[in-house]
Amino acid sequence: MIKIETYYVYPIYTGILALIFVVLVPRNDIKHLLIYAITFGGVTNVALIGLVGKLLGVGGHINYGAFGAFGIPFFPPLAWTIWFVIFFYFLPNGLLWIVIYVLTAASTSVLFANVLVNLHVLKFNYGLILVPFLTYVLWFSLVTWAFKHLTRHIPN
Repeated sequence: MIKIETYYVYPIYTGILALIFVVLVPRNDIKHLLIYAITFGGVTNVALIGLVGKLLGVGGHINYGAFGAFGIPFFPPLAWTIWFVIFFYFLPNGLLWIVIYVLTAASTSVLFANVLVNLHVLKFNYGLILVPFLTYVLWFSLVTWAFKHLTRHIPN
């Protein structure tokens, strides 16, 4: 059996996500959505690592080896940036569909986060479901509102 060092999980899942991103999202849409994804994905993830993870002690990324600096891993903000391009690209119209979309995205994020917990690259100090779910719902709801608000006058 091949043993992969724990910290290689970060570039592997980011690479897989990047491949999905390139296949699913047209290049012109990537250019349009990237600034929002960097802001609401990568930058916000770094802020959440600092605020929620370090300041409040909720949990955070562990075992990232050489793939980080100053207590911040390199690949998760990059993965969140990629993820938010996909999120924004498929974001539906209509309040009901947006609510379902955000709740589904938060639920799948909790599931994936728990896989990362099992792989020993992420830890939660206050439960594996409720606090992460509320964090993701709040994050994705605020981001969705801001994105819709910022792009409401931009033609497709």
